[in-house]
Amino acid sequence: MKTAAILGNIVFFGFTCLVLTTDGLPKKAGWIALTLVFLIVPILSAATLSRRSLNPAMNIAGVIANAVLLALFFWVFAYEYPHPREQGYVAYVVLGVLVPMLSLAALLRVRKTAAG
Repeated sequence: MKTAAILGNIVFFGFTCLVLTTDGLPKKAGWIALTLVFLIVPILSAATLSRRSLNPAMNIAGVIANAVLLALFFWVFAYEYPHPREQGYVAYVVLGVLVPMLSLAALLRVRKTAAG
């Protein structure tokens, strides 16, 4: 599960970069902050999961960041209705939902095994 979460985070980061290069950078401050969350959380998650000796503070930060990412992703999905008819939109939505959930599960599992 840990390896799948790391790979998923890398793919999600790459997909987000691809969307930014094709659609351009956001102009408003709120969307810029949201884009930064979409870029930073996958890096944080992959880095946290790839470490052998897991710092509890990093684990907690990763769990919170992925929960926030998931909530923000659902908010953006609801806010952007009607949805764009672009190729790859459905794949991006699936990645945006599954990757934070998989990362949460992997981080919670690592935390549980480290604690006990």
